[in-house]
Amino acid sequence: MTETKEKQAFRKSRNQRFPETMQGLAKSFSQKNLILFLVALVVIIIGHVALGMGSITFAPICLILGYCILVPLAIIL
Repeated sequence: MTETKEKQAFRKSRNQRFPETMQGLAKSFSQKNLILFLVALVVIIIGHVALGMGSITFAPICLILGYCILVPLAIIL
């Protein structure tokens, strides 16, 4: 069976839009974002380890810094 011209045009337009959105997504997350996210992950892990060891001041500071400051910065920047 052959496709109608409308279906072919729709498929062509859909395939052209997809790579543009993926390229925009790839451009928005740079190496700086990845490094900042990895730093946030390390700070969060340190916070959880410190919490497990009984820290009541250092652990919450690390967790708040990681979750509330570094992760959003990694997404925004």
